[in-house]
Amino acid sequence: MKNQKPHIRLETWVDLGVCLVILPCLVSIFPVEEWTVWRGGDVVVFLLWVYLCWYLGRHVVPALLQAGKARLWSGIALLFIMTVLTFLMSLRKVPFPQDVDMDHPPRLYLYQQAVWVLYIAATGIGLATGFLSSRIRRLETALETDDRKEAVRSDLEVRASYAVAGETVTVKTGYEDITLPLAAIQYIEARNNYACIHLDNREDVVPQITLKALMDLLPEGKFVRIHRSFIVPVHRIESKRATSVKLIGVPDPLPVGRAHKENLK
Repeated sequence: MKNQKPHIRLETWVDLGVCLVILPCLVSIFPVEEWTVWRGGDVVVFLLWVYLCWYLGRHVVPALLQAGKARLWSGIALLFIMTVLTFLMSLRKVPFPQDVDMDHPPRLYLYQQAVWVLYIAATGIGLATGFLSSRIRRLETALETDDRKEAVRSDLEVRASYAVAGETVTVKTGYEDITLPLAAIQYIEARNNYACIHLDNREDVVPQITLKALMDLLPEGKFVRIHRSFIVPVHRIESKRATSVKLIGVPDPLPVGRAHKENLK
């Protein structure tokens, strides 16, 4: 797929490499042929268990351990259960043909030792790849968030360059007049009897002017009153609903008053 993320393809290749190369190579260290001839059913069950341990370590346990305290204990409990089951499997005595006529009871053969070796290896590889994949996802999510913010800024700059580029409004605060670029105004809010101008990357400005009077100073058609308490720049409107407006660069939507719905049309 064209929009498939690189880390998804990478994870798929890693999973295939572990299942088809790494785990079979680990198992081949031990006398699998002899086991298969003598206790084939046990070997099949054991191999399925090894792959299950890898899957749980790869996909399930990391998700539980990183999902809050409640699920943290679920992940720890799952690891404990896996270890207990491996221990019970290791207690099973599996004699080979050369031991049938021996007087002593079956010993703990290489088969049982392999239970622990491969359980630890499969679970360890699963946990390592699982946590690494989670870390990669978090980093990519952060990068995507930064990219979205940059795209928002770029979109806003483009809109502003066509809508209010170079235009300003001059307001009086205290004993001085302040000239503000219209492109920097996020929105204007009524605060007590005055208007509060919210700006990009600087503190709010509260001039000695009412919201209605300030609306009269702004260029016609480039700002719109959406509520008795809010004026917004038209070029910042990202989306509209019946009762709210979402602005570029403003995290929370602003309410739309009934008496001002027609202004948005």
